[in-house]
Amino acid sequence: MNEAAWQKWFEGVWAQREEEIYRGMLGDLGPGIYAIPKTTFEKLGTSDPDPRYLTHGVFECPPTDARPSWAYISSGMSNPWGENPETVDPRQFSGLGFEFLLQTRSQSSWAIPILHWLMAVQLLVASEVLEGHLVELDDRIELGGIIPGRGEGSAAGAGLTHLIVTTPEAFGPRFELASGVVDLMQLVGITQREWDFARTQGTPALVNVLKHHAIFPFTEPARLSVL
Repeated sequence: MNEAAWQKWFEGVWAQREEEIYRGMLGDLGPGIYAIPKTTFEKLGTSDPDPRYLTHGVFECPPTDARPSWAYISSGMSNPWGENPETVDPRQFSGLGFEFLLQTRSQSSWAIPILHWLMAVQLLVASEVLEGHLVELDDRIELGGIIPGRGEGSAAGAGLTHLIVTTPEAFGPRFELASGVVDLMQLVGITQREWDFARTQGTPALVNVLKHHAIFPFTEPARLSVL
């Protein structure tokens, strides 16, 4: 396959994800994609990241009549780099096989750099620049700090220090591209106490608790721990 034909196919996959699936799912995708800045990779010890990684990014999607939340969704993790329509198996995962979704009750500027960081880590793990593993459902991710918000005060149990990885309720857990299938992973911020609970009881059990308190699927930095 020549370069022009491959580029047309690849751009078609990208457009299918963003213009067809994402717009059908979320409606307004906001002002455009916020690409991962090179500085994100530099902070992870990579001064010269693969230029392709700098095309991955995040959409900040404002509320719609059907969806009262702000939605932050990644785009690029499912890019079929290294594949072409002659070799790809649409029954297998496209690219890394997942994209991330984080929802908030109000516009939240902190959400974009957090997703940028997580995306960059995953890209570097996949390319064996960093040690680690690709995220899976029910994983718990340490942020190395507290998500900015009023919840970061000194009150016991305050501050969101981790993310859990689960499946979204309002959207399908998987979508299909011409290049393969993609899991949509819902991220939700949790406190240290909630992480301790999930460590012993499991992430699904914590999700049930968050649902009981009407927190799931939102990440709310100002809230206190429910445990």
